[in-house]
This record gives sequence, structure tokens and C-alpha cells, in this order.
Amino acid sequence: MARQPLAVLQPAAPGLARVRRDKRALILDAAIKVFARKGYHGCRVSDIAREADIAYGLVYHYFTNKEEILRTIFDERWSGFLELVDEIAARDTSVEDKLVSIAALMLNAYRVRPEWVKVLVLELQRTSRFAEPGQIRAVGLLFQSVARILRAGQDAGELRPDLDPDVACYVFIGALEIVITSLVLDLIKIEEKAPSESEYYLKVARTVVDIFLHGLTKGSPR
Repeated sequence: MARQPLAVLQPAAPGLARVRRDKRALILDAAIKVFARKGYHGCRVSDIAREADIAYGLVYHYFTNKEEILRTIFDERWSGFLELVDEIAARDTSVEDKLVSIAALMLNAYRVRPEWVKVLVLELQRTSRFAEPGQIRAVGLLFQSVARILRAGQDAGELRPDLDPDVACYVFIGALEIVITSLVLDLIKIEEKAPSESEYYLKVARTVVDIFLHGLTKGSPR
């Protein structure tokens, strides 16, 4: 067996590994901004390199093509989001508190990183990559987490036992998706009297959950 060069056998120096991670993160952040501004189909790898202020060829050192960049953005950002949802689902609190926390998490993601949410809402769903089995399963994990919360609420007597939690979770997330899409499209305006953006989004989160759990009828049992 031929001997491998020593450089191949030794792990990369910590400093070099950190530089690689930083460059990779820089490219992904630049791609999110470009995808949000120009749209996935309307931009080129050269646009991403220009946004990141790096050489065009360096992008290909980390990613095969633009499609892989988009897939990586989804995989890494979505997995982090799911971890937060699972943490909320594990809390020893009421169903309403958990749903408000999830709704606020999704809405605050738009407040903090509007470009990423815009890419998720407007770009990923328009590409064939979003229909791949792996990504469909990843999205399905969100619905499963919410359904578990609803099912636990039924078992605890907080929610009606006659409703299908697997269907109800789609109603809840669907309502949130419409609200977030309206924010991305600038159809919903932040109230001028709102104390702050974060408090306004918390109010929106509570409104969605209140309608989902209690409906619009005046005097609905709470």
C-alpha cells in the first residue's frame, strides 16, 4: 500500500479549519442576501462572490453550484429552527404557551433575519429542490412536533378530544405561513403605536394562537 503524504494524514490546523468555516459561512450569508434581493433564478454565483467580496472561483471551492448553496442554506438553518421548536415542545407549560412561543419564534425569525425568511417563503418553495424527499421529511418534522403538542394537550384535557391533531397542526402552521408571507410581501404593516417590533410580533403571535384555539366569536369560552 502506497504511503500517504504526511500532510494528508494529519488533521488540518485549527486556525485553517476556522478560516474555512468562516469563509463558508460568509458565502452562505452572502447567498441569502442575494437570493432575497434578486431571487434564486435571477442571480449567478458571481453575484454571490461579489456580495461576499471574495474571488469568484473561491465559491466553487466550498460548493459545487448555486443549487447546493440553496440546499445547504435550507438544511442548516432549518435544522437549527427545529431544535428550538423541540425545546419549546419539551417545556412543562400549557399548550397555549407553547403555541405562542412557536408562533413568536417564527415571526421573530422574520424580524431578525428577513432575508432568510424571504428565501424560505419565496425562493425555496419555487425550486425543485424543495420537493426532494429529504426536504419534505425535514418540513414534516415541524408538523409532527406541533401535532405532538396538540395531542399532549388533548391527553391533559386542555383541548377538545374529538379533533384530529394531525389536521389541526396544518391549520395552525398554515395560518402562520400566511401571516409571514404577508409580512414578506409587505402586505401587513407594523402598527405605528406598537412599543417595539418585538412586542408587535408577540401580539401577532398571540392573535394567531387565540384565533386558532378560541375562534373569533365574542364570548368564546377560554
